[in-house]
Amino acid sequence: MSILHKLHFVLALLATALTAYGQERPQEPKPKYPYHVENVYFPNRKDSLSLAGTFTRPFEPGKYPAVILISGSGPQDRNSNILGHKTFLVIADYLTRNGIAVLRYDDRGVGESTGSMKGSGIAEFTRDAGAALEYLKGRVDVDVKKIGVLGHSEGGAIGLELAAGNKDVAFLVSLAGPGVSGDELIMSQTKAILAQFQVGDSILQQQLGYQRRMMDAILQEKDTAALRARIRSNAKVQYDDNPGIQKNMQEGTFIQQVSSQYLTPEYLSIVRFDPKPYFAKVKCPVLALNGDKDVQVVSSVHLPGWKNGIKNADIREMPGLNHLFQTCKTCQGQEYGRLTETISPAVLSEISNWIRHQTGLRK
Repeated sequence: MSILHKLHFVLALLATALTAYGQERPQEPKPKYPYHVENVYFPNRKDSLSLAGTFTRPFEPGKYPAVILISGSGPQDRNSNILGHKTFLVIADYLTRNGIAVLRYDDRGVGESTGSMKGSGIAEFTRDAGAALEYLKGRVDVDVKKIGVLGHSEGGAIGLELAAGNKDVAFLVSLAGPGVSGDELIMSQTKAILAQFQVGDSILQQQLGYQRRMMDAILQEKDTAALRARIRSNAKVQYDDNPGIQKNMQEGTFIQQVSSQYLTPEYLSIVRFDPKPYFAKVKCPVLALNGDKDVQVVSSVHLPGWKNGIKNADIREMPGLNHLFQTCKTCQGQEYGRLTETISPAVLSEISNWIRHQTGLRK
């Protein structure tokens, strides 16, 4: 989306957050849990950092199939706490009650994990997920032949990259993971969000034009200084075109805000990410889910990418669900925190049944 609409979207989410934590979260499990819960620490030796997480499994002794949960963009804790919704806590609880061990962890630089999010992108986060895989392979209560990954949004890209490069990944679950190139993701996202705000066609095309120029700059310029200059030049054009911006913000402030958001390593890695080479290398079973009301990773754009890219992948569009897989009403981002549902029970069932089938827990 254009930087103005991106800021509008973020501010709407922040406004929602003021009331989100007081909302009922009926799916959130409370101690005492009917399964083993263990705080764990494991190293990413390549990047010299330590990751902290929570490992859960059924109480009964044995070797369990296991899944690693990988969060989406931005700093996330092990529960993937977004606007009061602890999505990964709910997923881990559901899967563990159904016989599947789960490892969820704080992103680097978040919670108890060391390192820093600054300067990190998809490649670095994939190494963190790989460290989680190596840790699980060393546990006596995990079946090393049945370790898979589940990634949400950007986590779907991370899971895909890990599965493509590591034969020890037994299965992959993508929840709203990118099925097309990063610039296509951003352009379709921009269009879908602006359509929700019912802007006129002329404004829509103008904003898409601004965004396209930013995407082209990121894809074409590999030199950091040249890219920064081009991003700043594009931001100045946008500023000059919009008297409304000029009334509320100084040119230098606007250009700095725009460039700082477009130039973060994580954002650049998302725009430059192309799933196609990874699709071709994935050998394990894949489940790809998207909500049909998702405006951040649009199902009609991304699911065909997964279907065409991976033979025999299970592709499922879930009706009435937003990017967080909540049953939504307006289905706008500012609604995330107001909804009491953390994640659709139908999605939890789909994930659990599919993993149980792939790992032999359910014949």
